[in-house]
Amino acid sequence: MGRKKSEISIGIRELAICHWKRGSSERKTSEIVNVSKSNVHNIISKYKKTKSVKNRPRIGRPRRFTEREERWIVRKVICNPKTSAVKLTLKAQQRFNKSANPETVRNILRKYNFHGRVARRKPFLK
Repeated sequence: MGRKKSEISIGIRELAICHWKRGSSERKTSEIVNVSKSNVHNIISKYKKTKSVKNRPRIGRPRRFTEREERWIVRKVICNPKTSAVKLTLKAQQRFNKSANPETVRNILRKYNFHGRVARRKPFLK
């Protein structure tokens, strides 16, 4: 998978459409706007289809927990670091009336830099 490039701003897209409407070619427009010719072509074809240069809403799976609920889970871990993800999930289900998988809670904790680690066994000092 290739690297994700930043989006072209709406202002530049509108400028490209403006030049294209005035009769400039795609190549000339790309030189004026300082964007590649293929990007200008994509902007123009999108404009022809939708009559807009704005971004359409992106799709994706809705979040299980809101930011506030995630912070609540993190606070519970800070209060008691030995709490398991399964127990945290049960507490969250009771508190927010949302069913969730313990892996979801683990993902939330990893997002806030809490990683499950087991301490190395060391001999006792005499």
